[in-house]
Amino acid sequence: MSVSQDLISHIEANIFPRYEKFYSHGMMHINNVITNMLELAAYYRLDENMSYTIAAYHDIGLNVDRNNHEIESGKILCSDKKLREFFTQGQIKIMQEAAEDHRGSRKECPRSFYGECVSDSDRDFDIALLAKRQLATSLKNNPGIDLFEEHFERCYQYICGRINGDGLFNLWTDYPVFIVKRNEFQKNFLNRSYTKGIYEAEWNKISTDGTKELIISFYEDY
Repeated sequence: MSVSQDLISHIEANIFPRYEKFYSHGMMHINNVITNMLELAAYYRLDENMSYTIAAYHDIGLNVDRNNHEIESGKILCSDKKLREFFTQGQIKIMQEAAEDHRGSRKECPRSFYGECVSDSDRDFDIALLAKRQLATSLKNNPGIDLFEEHFERCYQYICGRINGDGLFNLWTDYPVFIVKRNEFQKNFLNRSYTKGIYEAEWNKISTDGTKELIISFYEDY
């Protein structure tokens, strides 16, 4: 990785700590998006500093306004004066717009290829990771529901609803590795009993180790 060490140091010291009270969008997720984004940057020969920064900031606005967190994330990125030491104003604008356009539920094509890449990098083509994040979100939004079956049904139907008319999750890029991951994930996810088993194992874990209570009362993302 050829990302500027000074840039990494700034983000590690000033941005990553802000994810400490995020659960489903915490550093496990952020690091996964960074890894994916840098993989795309290498494949498509994108600017690695910009790619790293977009991935690092893309969810930072979650505790400001959940429904519009992508806009808040873009604002935080744009207002970070330290970034002006590494990027031109034009680059910062591209990064801000990419953060604003990253949501997987977005129907319109992102305004730049960086936006397309971070949107694809944000996908969870890992059912165990998706179960961890989705159940946390469902618990945060519905703390009065304590039945696994109800939470699973909400989670499962939401993902099924994200499958478009062609029967596939949308990807903006044509990166072959992501296409293979997407196809394998979807084949397995649509095996409802297989997927339910993974979600139930995660539910049982967080129900017995104290995580469920922390999700409801401590973590700030949802």
